[in-house]
Amino acid sequence: MATSAILEIKEVVSWLKSIEQRVGNIYTKASQSFIKDKEFSDFLNQLSKDEDLHAEFMSMVLDNLIKTKNRFLLDIILDDKTRDNVEGLLSKFENLIAKENIIKQQVIEYMVRAESCELNPVFLYIAGTFGQLNRETEYISSEIQSHLARIQNFIERLPLELKPSISLDSFASIWDKRFLVVDDDETLRKLVGSLLSAKGNTEIVSNGREALEKVKEHFYNGIVSDIEMPGMNGIEFYKRAVSYDPRLKKHFLFYSANITTQRQDYFNKNHLQFLRKPFGLSEFQNIIEQFLRQ
Repeated sequence: MATSAILEIKEVVSWLKSIEQRVGNIYTKASQSFIKDKEFSDFLNQLSKDEDLHAEFMSMVLDNLIKTKNRFLLDIILDDKTRDNVEGLLSKFENLIAKENIIKQQVIEYMVRAESCELNPVFLYIAGTFGQLNRETEYISSEIQSHLARIQNFIERLPLELKPSISLDSFASIWDKRFLVVDDDETLRKLVGSLLSAKGNTEIVSNGREALEKVKEHFYNGIVSDIEMPGMNGIEFYKRAVSYDPRLKKHFLFYSANITTQRQDYFNKNHLQFLRKPFGLSEFQNIIEQFLRQ
């Protein structure tokens, strides 16, 4: 049973928004301090962009709560001690960034402590609860999951002398990857759908028009489409989909037995992945893994 929280849900979301903005500013300043270390600076700058997106997510949740007059009750209590712990840690991080001679290992240490403190489970709780309000919150939920994976991958690649003193345990998952398969050939779309189902939620449709409606309704990590289809072919579907949401450009994979020179030039120009039928299953799986790493 939900318990009444010390803070109203809107107050919690507002606090989280301000904290995410604060963390984003910390990462921005840290990235500027390591401008000569391009890889680390770029990594911190990306984290800053992630935090801005997280703050935007909280704004969407807040707007929804205000519009719907939602009286949602929290199952967790955000008390003063928890807030003080988080804000105190961030104050120490800010003081570190303000110093002239910043040590990389110290920044990494505070980054891991900030990402693994009480802030993280509270944030993930709200994100998991409201992550599928609409298509935009689905997209941001996917990006939040990428943010967590990005940090874990970065820590794993660090040399021993830069490793943080605390272990970064696996973050909770808030987003199940979603795929869309578009093909008028029932047998092939079921086959491709079965290959993708092991990696996430997979939907299959038989033509471009159905696919376009799906894309307008939900966000997909990967869209796999045949080209030759009646009514609306794969390329026309792609053009309309990215016109609706330009962020989808990097999420498409095409396949066809008829990859003409003109089509290949179009794919190369737009940095699109494609496969010639018949294609190997391992080749298909490798490209899907590239999508997921992106």
